[in-house]
Amino acid sequence: MGVDIEGLINEVSKCCLGESVCGKCDRENCLIGYCKKMLTTSLKQRSEFIDGGIDNLPYYDTKIYDDVVITDAIGYLLNQCRNCNLYHDENCIINIVRSALEIILLGDAQEYKGSVLIYLNDIKKVNEKVADKIFEAFNRRKNKQTTDEVG
Repeated sequence: MGVDIEGLINEVSKCCLGESVCGKCDRENCLIGYCKKMLTTSLKQRSEFIDGGIDNLPYYDTKIYDDVVITDAIGYLLNQCRNCNLYHDENCIINIVRSALEIILLGDAQEYKGSVLIYLNDIKKVNEKVADKIFEAFNRRKNKQTTDEVG
């Protein structure tokens, strides 16, 4: 498996509001809880693809999240993406998690065409400010990842 599932779990966990805000954790009705569940499933199955994972996103989650943390997590995710272009699979774990985070930031999951650059351009058409913040997070995380690999 080429995707760093444990790194993704760590990033998604930073987005969780915690039981002090939400009360009891209700994974089935929480976008972040759903992401954690999908990531755990991916880890257990040793697969980057979860059949039907994209179809069951809890769109009805109305919690308020920290947009800065969500944006940073998307920046991390985009650095994990393989830019698979025509071979993009909706049930890819990165696509599932990114879609959940988009629901939080933009109110709806966005189409992903298998390329980070095309994605960022498409997001710019939906919300230019959010696209700029995602691009900044993507570059910041890319530079940090490069520094970590060299150092």
